[in-house]
Amino acid sequence: MCNIEKYKSILKLSLPILFVILIILLMVFSRSTFNWLKDSFKPVIYALMLSYLLDSVVTFFVRRLKVRRCQGILLAFILLAGLIGFLIYMLVPQILDNINNIVYFIMEGNIDIVQIVNGIKSKIDNHYIQFAADYILATSEAVKNLINRTLIDMSGILMRFVANIGSGAAAIFTSFIISIYMLIEKEDILARGKRFVFAFFDEKSARKTLHIFTDANRIFKSFLNGKFLDSFIVGVICAIVFYIFKVPYAPLMGSIIGVFNVIPYFGPIIGSVPVVLVSFFVDPPKSITVLLVIIVVQQLDANFLDPRIVGGNVGVSPFWIITSVTVGGNLFGVPGMILGVPIVVLIKTIIEESVNLRLIEKGMGEIEKDKMKTNNKKTC
Repeated sequence: MCNIEKYKSILKLSLPILFVILIILLMVFSRSTFNWLKDSFKPVIYALMLSYLLDSVVTFFVRRLKVRRCQGILLAFILLAGLIGFLIYMLVPQILDNINNIVYFIMEGNIDIVQIVNGIKSKIDNHYIQFAADYILATSEAVKNLINRTLIDMSGILMRFVANIGSGAAAIFTSFIISIYMLIEKEDILARGKRFVFAFFDEKSARKTLHIFTDANRIFKSFLNGKFLDSFIVGVICAIVFYIFKVPYAPLMGSIIGVFNVIPYFGPIIGSVPVVLVSFFVDPPKSITVLLVIIVVQQLDANFLDPRIVGGNVGVSPFWIITSVTVGGNLFGVPGMILGVPIVVLIKTIIEESVNLRLIEKGMGEIEKDKMKTNNKKTC
């Protein structure tokens, strides 16, 4: 007993010291050293993300097909490998060719805005189009400079994307291997984590902590798995419809729409800007077609696909979703925009459970409940 108490006292003393040393080291280290450490852990981080997302697929195979977990993991990776192989064989060459053509068009092409706008004016007899065209012509030089800067920035992003594919291949392959072992040893990792929580917290706090982790797992998995599947379907639909209507660079344009669709609310708007812009300069009449297709597909997604795949009730109102995306984007960029919603849902769930328990203890559990909106109830 004395040894245990002595061990605990040493541990309590050493942990703060280790934490302070870690902070000092991070402050002393240069940015390049810190980036080197971050890059060193990239394969592990990617593996954790991949195994977390694939765990739902493995669980589905285990429950539906009545197979062992190892067999479910094998099936999940065969499915993933087949999907990646299909993308590499069918879509990636076309997308890379589209990127190459767009970069060449931006860097070498001679964009004459006056000629393009006059051509649109002559083809479309509409008062609003005529007004917009006259305004663009009046400010053609400023508009041309703005558009050229935007297109050059887009070409830089596309070129960096292509370069990162090759440089990240080794890290991606390593992540695949690590993620397999993470999935195989899932129960062992969870058991060790539970032992750690119960070892350093009293029983009540430990159970509360595990309850929070359970809620977090449920919220993040339901949101991320649903959102990725929904965005994949939206991207495929857009690519197919673009191809049918002969929109330039259909595979790439559909992929851009699908990727940005992962971001709630703002994603479809952000993704549509480069797609419409590129279509406008490559084939101006097609830009109207592109815009109409995006609007129709997004309406289909908002009213049919998203409610059934992601879930009509993420647990927070549109106000909180928009706020979480905005704040998350400002703090952590694109990952913050994607993860902002499930984080807000988790915080809301924890706060509401705590408030409800305290009100029940006071005998006021039903107060103001009649004025609270349900998840699916319309505000107007």
